[in-house]
Amino acid sequence: MTSERIGRRGISRAVPYILCAPAIVLVVFMTGALAVLFIESLRVEPGAVELSLVQYREVLSASHQIQLLTNSAWLALLATFISTVLGYPVAHWISEASPRTRVLLLGFLVLTFFSDYVLRMFGLILVFGRNGLANQILMELGIGRLRMMFNTNGVLIGLVASSLPYSILTISGVLGRIDKSQFAAARLLGAPAWRAFVSVTLPLSMPGVIGGAVIVFLLCLNSFVVPALLGGGFVQMAATAIYEQAINLFNLPFGAAMSFILLSAALILLAITNFVLDRFGRRFGIAPARRR
Repeated sequence: MTSERIGRRGISRAVPYILCAPAIVLVVFMTGALAVLFIESLRVEPGAVELSLVQYREVLSASHQIQLLTNSAWLALLATFISTVLGYPVAHWISEASPRTRVLLLGFLVLTFFSDYVLRMFGLILVFGRNGLANQILMELGIGRLRMMFNTNGVLIGLVASSLPYSILTISGVLGRIDKSQFAAARLLGAPAWRAFVSVTLPLSMPGVIGGAVIVFLLCLNSFVVPALLGGGFVQMAATAIYEQAINLFNLPFGAAMSFILLSAALILLAITNFVLDRFGRRFGIAPARRR
């Protein structure tokens, strides 16, 4: 009997380590891959043994590379703004819906993550292409045909369409946890609905807005499929430039250096976001203070 108890205790103690094993394996492989890529970014030229920061200097000193990174950041920022503006009302509607309707709508959003990404982009081409549904409606209204694909507009539409579910899910999760009695109390004190929303609901939902915006921005900044398919070869972003350098031009060190610059920018952005929410969250009522 005692041996059985000891065996069960041993198994129960080993369960957390067994469950963590896949995550540990993933972290090891990812860390190893990043280490190899970082070493490659330090090579003076492809296949060279000498290590240097020359690739980083070339990326940050070349005017066309700076312009490329700036355009990528601007497109990602614009797509983030549009996704947040469009996603907030939908997220608010989901949070106010009945439990059954909420589960149905959230399930529909989650299903979009399981659909093929490339097929979704081709679907956008069918809708917003030259002879797509959107242009047919515009022609019927007498507005005329607009070029909405295979240019910057197409890339922006694709970025918004692909990132909108992330924004909705993040914001709706925070809105669903807000105590509705605070909004009701503001209304009882005589505040109009819009004033109660601006004073109560909006500040309390800012962690979701900021978190969703950061996720969407990073996804858009590192997007490859959207500019490759919807840019028509005329719009280049950071990810497509990295692919061209590494695969087409066989300049892996340069592409690796660009990759680590993007990774560093993402880590800095995450650190700034965490600092803002942690330091100023309690002051503005948008996040709890850290426990000490």
